[in-house]
Amino acid sequence: MPALTVKAVTKALSDYVRPDEDIVAKLNMVMPRIYAMGMWRDLLYDWSIETTNDYFALPEHSESLLGAMLQNSPVDAQSQWHDYRISGYASDGPSPIFGVVDDGFHSTIEELRTPTTADVYEIVVRAISPSVSLPSDGEIVVESTLLNGTKVRNSVDFSSYAAGWSAATVTEVNSISFSDIHDDVEVYASNQNDDSEITLARIKGDGVARYRRFRFSNSGSEVRNVKLLLKRAWQPVLTQDDIMHLGNLNAIKHGLLGMLAEDNADLERAQYHWTICRQLLDEELDAARGAAKPKLTVKPAGNNFHIPNII
Repeated sequence: MPALTVKAVTKALSDYVRPDEDIVAKLNMVMPRIYAMGMWRDLLYDWSIETTNDYFALPEHSESLLGAMLQNSPVDAQSQWHDYRISGYASDGPSPIFGVVDDGFHSTIEELRTPTTADVYEIVVRAISPSVSLPSDGEIVVESTLLNGTKVRNSVDFSSYAAGWSAATVTEVNSISFSDIHDDVEVYASNQNDDSEITLARIKGDGVARYRRFRFSNSGSEVRNVKLLLKRAWQPVLTQDDIMHLGNLNAIKHGLLGMLAEDNADLERAQYHWTICRQLLDEELDAARGAAKPKLTVKPAGNNFHIPNII
């Protein structure tokens, strides 16, 4: 099956970790390596974004961009050093002929708009469906810059959280870090002047918010639809109900055994298990493609090999 819960994996493979080890912790070490090995079954998916900005951020559950369509037309994706080597940096976005340009990682999904003294933002946290309430524990730390250039650091402990942070003329959010967040929550900036909202981050677990952005041409700030083909990122699992989007139990078993062999300094046995793991995933991917496998067609005479009748 394409996906499994942590509970199903634990029930099937708990015998392949040492009794003194937590299988959830081992999965959080093994699975990122397996995800990075290739474009396995159920790791590719579509995502659609509508934005008036001249950029978009990949969702937090994605690893990389494989293809993009802007207003239903395919566009090319350019590398992060594209501006430095080809066109230079344009303040109103890259030329339309370049498609979308990788802009590296940023601390928020969206930037705060060009600040004025009237723009007073309050940083707020809310639950994400299907959760209806905020977590009872955990902490979020937000570092930001004010209009006068002062850098401030605000933190919130969910055991005593009741409302948003104090409102201020924030011009930039520099970083968002979090720990022990067991349910998905959204951090956003609420503009006290016009009640508009800007999404900053969607977080869970422990870490630092980082979002990969791509820039494109949208000088008129029109609503643009961007359809993306993405590869899933490994989302660290915390509970038995979390979903793992790679359900090949035999491959996961060899990954666990490979890491166990590495822990015992048995590199030859570890290499054997990781090789079998890759082989199993390749076979599964080949079986899942079916008639959609890439095909190579060779026409020795070319496409236009017929002699036209000119009589």
